[in-house]
Amino acid sequence: MSTKKKKVKKRYERWTPLYDKIDNFPFISRYQKKWKKNALEALDLSDGDKVLDIGTGTGEILPWIVDRMEEGEVIASDISEGMLERARGRLKKLENLPLGVDIKVVKDDIESSKFPDDHFDKMIATFTFTTVPHLEKAVSECSRILRSGGKMIILDTGRPDSVYGYLLFYPMMISAKVFGKTHIDRNVKNALAEKFEVQPIQKNMMGMAYTLECRSP
Repeated sequence: MSTKKKKVKKRYERWTPLYDKIDNFPFISRYQKKWKKNALEALDLSDGDKVLDIGTGTGEILPWIVDRMEEGEVIASDISEGMLERARGRLKKLENLPLGVDIKVVKDDIESSKFPDDHFDKMIATFTFTTVPHLEKAVSECSRILRSGGKMIILDTGRPDSVYGYLLFYPMMISAKVFGKTHIDRNVKNALAEKFEVQPIQKNMMGMAYTLECRSP
């Protein structure tokens, strides 16, 4: 495991106890939840789909995924075992889980995934691609494990469309790099375009939060 990856993993292990509290901070959480639910709607889940939630964290969107399916396979993956334990705990609290949906929470490194080629029909990653240490490796692995014709939805953060947005963006970018090893200045869309057909479908906060639809050729 590279030094950069160890730092990312260590960060999430350290923040696990506070992660949900930060993620549910008033004002910010309301908008983030809305963006995540919109991203999930864009995934257009169908019964029988094999679905991967990449970098699931504490599994916030897992109940929303399961709620949209009666049968199929749902896998939530993350590099942090601490986060995965929280995700498993979240699943245990759910009632009336559909019997036809096989749900797994597993440890996996999306830069070197253990999943077989062409395995998933749908994949989603929320605020993951600005966090992985090596973006190109993650994109390549996503291309490998998503079947031809499959869909992946990416929700993440980036540079604003408006010059006024930079008044907020630069402080966010510096604090994200220093405290979170997160690179919100990355051009995730260009990296994805090397392997996928990419279509922007939503922008928020002057473009600093965006959703991309990626189709596997």
